[in-house]
Amino acid sequence: MIRLFDILFSFLAIAILSPLFILVMLILKMTGEGEVFFIQNRIGKDGKTFGLIKFVTMVKDSPNIGTGTVTVKGDPRILPVGSLLRKTKINELPQLFNILLADMSVIGPRPLTNDSFSAYPRTTQDIIKKVRPGLSGIG
Repeated sequence: MIRLFDILFSFLAIAILSPLFILVMLILKMTGEGEVFFIQNRIGKDGKTFGLIKFVTMVKDSPNIGTGTVTVKGDPRILPVGSLLRKTKINELPQLFNILLADMSVIGPRPLTNDSFSAYPRTTQDIIKKVRPGLSGIG
């Protein structure tokens, strides 16, 4: 039942938001470095790795600043339009395709990078692996 909801929700959201997707892709193509999507490996259900899809918000191959795991206010790596995409969370919308592909669910803990996942104790990792990560939820 949850999977059916995920499919219906993501399909309808993609259909309704498709004009926004096209607009963002055109803007990124014109103002960025030609890349539209950023794909990063994340840990999914049963510990399987999948490619989390986002709209690009940073310059290509940008060097890490500080820890490299977070961005800071005024971060020079963020594209001019990237700041707006991040503030509005529009950069996260391509994850609707991850939901259609069954990598993610609408609701669930946010998908972790391998480094973040590895920082948890084994017992916590086992709990995280039991559920499909979500677009919205705790984490």
